[in-house]
Amino acid sequence: MCNANGTLKSALRLAAAGYPVFPIAVSKRPTCPHAFKDATTDTAGVRQLWRDHPGPLLGVPTGKVTDLLVLDLDITKHTAAAEWFERHAPYLPETRQQTTRSGGLHLFFRHVEGVRNSAGRIALGVDVRAEGGSIIVWQPGAWLDHPRPLAEAPEWLLDMAKPKPSPPPPMLDRAAISESAARRKIEGIVATVATGKPGQRNAIAFWGASRLAELVKQAVITQGDAIALAVEAARQAGLSSQEAQRTVASAFRGAR
Repeated sequence: MCNANGTLKSALRLAAAGYPVFPIAVSKRPTCPHAFKDATTDTAGVRQLWRDHPGPLLGVPTGKVTDLLVLDLDITKHTAAAEWFERHAPYLPETRQQTTRSGGLHLFFRHVEGVRNSAGRIALGVDVRAEGGSIIVWQPGAWLDHPRPLAEAPEWLLDMAKPKPSPPPPMLDRAAISESAARRKIEGIVATVATGKPGQRNAIAFWGASRLAELVKQAVITQGDAIALAVEAARQAGLSSQEAQRTVASAFRGAR
């Protein structure tokens, strides 16, 4: 897709396959006035977009309109993104994907109601393109020529993609949380980690350690106790001692 005419051909094919399309400039900014809101599957509408607002790149909205939730991994520019992907790749299901111009990676999943765009929430360089967003189609063949089916996004990934809760007001310290409620919350987190299934244990251990780290910040539990509980639960799930300690340590570093 090096010129507007070549991109128009791909745009017409994608539109015929049911994907709304719109033109984008080399700068990655939409050339049409309303960006992805101008996207269309209508043949005449597509031709008019490229006639009135030509662009050498091709955009497609994400979210409900296309049933797409895209994990955008900028693994060549951000070490944190590359490390996150190396750690979590074994637990991600096989699904449609495309390589970006910079050598990054787009992983495609089915749209999940309520999930919106986010940048860097999961890790620096790991973005989510969902409701209210769009992506550039770098490899039309990945979409049209025997494309892989879209996988469902795993729950642990969706949990990472959700907005982090706002920190509680200063008055909500340990004294404001009943001991029994705190105990139930900790036991629930530990039980979830300890019963993690093969293929998800590492990611769930990371999730559980992150939740315990949040409780440390709220003075509900000491850091030493939280780390010990997280490591032991991860070992019960089947991780080696070394892997459990490494995953828990990573979660507590990220929670600082």
